[in-house]
Amino acid sequence: MKLKIICLITLSLIIVGAKAEIIHPWDVYTLTFKSDKKFANPYKDIPLTKNNDLLKVSFKGTGGDALAKEITVIGFWNGGSEWCANFTPPATGSWEYRSSSTDRSMNGKKGKLEVVPWSDEEKNSNPVRHGFVMVNKNGDMPGHYFEYTDGQPFLWIGDTWWNWTDSRIHLETFKQLVDDRASKGFNVGQLFVPGNGWGRESSLLDETYTIPDIEHIKKVEEMIKYANSKGITVWIHGWWSRPNMNSTIGAEKIERWWRYLVHRFGAYNVIWVLAGEYNMNNYGGFQPDFWKDL
Repeated sequence: MKLKIICLITLSLIIVGAKAEIIHPWDVYTLTFKSDKKFANPYKDIPLTKNNDLLKVSFKGTGGDALAKEITVIGFWNGGSEWCANFTPPATGSWEYRSSSTDRSMNGKKGKLEVVPWSDEEKNSNPVRHGFVMVNKNGDMPGHYFEYTDGQPFLWIGDTWWNWTDSRIHLETFKQLVDDRASKGFNVGQLFVPGNGWGRESSLLDETYTIPDIEHIKKVEEMIKYANSKGITVWIHGWWSRPNMNSTIGAEKIERWWRYLVHRFGAYNVIWVLAGEYNMNNYGGFQPDFWKDL
């Protein structure tokens, strides 16, 4: 009898542990990991090639509209020993995920998601629930207008928020701005998320462009998250073109910052811009091919 009770308790724990978390399409699902590896600077020390990423998480659809879909996201450093991975499910149904890493403490973590649809009322209350913004490729005028992933038309009504990532601006003040613009029908907030801001207060990298201000970045992530929650897609550009960027910053540092931004913010409803006025100052000292490759 004691053996049976023990078996029943063990089985119930396994079932509870395997229960899928429930979210909606286009919600951002964040996984958090603790790394045992020691780096002097995790942002800088990992080689800038996709084969050397420390953490990857692969998501596979196992049922419903998600069946057979596969998406792999790259993890990002979140300060100290913490790493995270952000995932947005593009389809309803069942998903399973598994992490892979050369760090054994982050390798082989598994889980399940159940993605349930939004109601029409919920979609109407927040248009980003229709998916990411993309160029229409079908119909009578392909390539001439934007739409959300599900085909809902998107008319770009943008507001410029260039310097709202200044560290001196309070998050609550930013939320007031978003609430005001959302109530007036704006659906794009154009936000500068700079490696090279217009001063130290608005720069998310240090003077050497090798040390990110993680706390500042976390605040910016909350800004993007809040804007999305109010139906506003965020335009992100990570650099501002200035003279001789090729020598004062360098290609590797520009690419590294962009990889970090994409890995961290790519799950949100955002639009990417290479750099503010990228062609100013003789393309920042680079050849146009550099920007095309970027």
